[in-house]
Amino acid sequence: MKRNFLTGALASLVIFGSAAQDMAVATVRLEKTEPISGHQLDKTIQVIEQQQSRALTTEEKKVVLDQLIDQVILLQAAASDKKVNVSDAEVEQAGMALLSQQLIVLGYIPPGAVLTDKEQYRQVVEEQGISLEEYEETVRDQLLVEKYISLNNEETLKSIPAPTEESLSNEYQRRLSEFLIKDSVWFNHIFFDTSESDPEGSRAKNEKAKNTYNRLINSSATFEELVISESEDEVSKFRGGIIGPVMAGDEIADQLYGSEFIANIFSLKVGEISKVLKSNLGYHIVQIAEKKPAQLLPENDSEVRSYLEKVVYAAQYQEVFERVAQVTIAELRKRATINYFGDYK
Repeated sequence: MKRNFLTGALASLVIFGSAAQDMAVATVRLEKTEPISGHQLDKTIQVIEQQQSRALTTEEKKVVLDQLIDQVILLQAAASDKKVNVSDAEVEQAGMALLSQQLIVLGYIPPGAVLTDKEQYRQVVEEQGISLEEYEETVRDQLLVEKYISLNNEETLKSIPAPTEESLSNEYQRRLSEFLIKDSVWFNHIFFDTSESDPEGSRAKNEKAKNTYNRLINSSATFEELVISESEDEVSKFRGGIIGPVMAGDEIADQLYGSEFIANIFSLKVGEISKVLKSNLGYHIVQIAEKKPAQLLPENDSEVRSYLEKVVYAAQYQEVFERVAQVTIAELRKRATINYFGDYK
């Protein structure tokens, strides 16, 4: 099993959280004596076994214990190093980023999205059965350890070379699907909201939408004028009712509007005005503003290249960081006093 001295923030609450009052399986002393409780070890093993859907061997459990010991040693060293400081703002930013990554993996938010609403951030954390304060204390510990390793290995980390053209091309080929932009459409709409309507209210909104459509077709009123006077989309109405881009096959758009509505807007031509269309949100009169066919962004596109450079460099940095981290741990272990108890002697 690969050794990894840093874990996800939520999972590592098992490690750095309050120790249960039970027998210690190890004690660690670098700056002060700290126990590793059997409860801490068992909970950490349980998390890993759930992730891997299998039971760990005795040898693997010993590796897990050594990981916990390494974390305690690193944190003690970081906490005693006066050069290492972490601000509250850094903790909050990192906490939101870590939680966002986990929500992306679970499919709750789209790739690339980041939580920014502080109240929502607190709510999501507390739904895991922990307080925001506990969560951010763990994040702070992780940042302290990362800064300690970085500051004490600055020259090595600064010497990481820039990505080569070959490495960028290889990464581009591995990630081709990420650079495929699917068919997309932009549309203006006159919108009638039924999200909080009962059946009778929905029928009234449908009639209002039909009457507005008849005015559009049979009077001198323009689409733009009716957007301003009739649309209930307060966000888009003052910019012509524009929505987009909506990508073909976008699961989030399908869930938001409904697949039938999305299929309808893709079937219309640029400039064409729809009849009243129903979505999960309400009723729409749509005018297609722009459509773009699928395209593959080229490797030499400036944004693609910038993204590839960041990805390749991050992978190189992580590899070097893990290597110097293990060297740092080995050096700290020479200074530390570690005692194993029970089955782990």
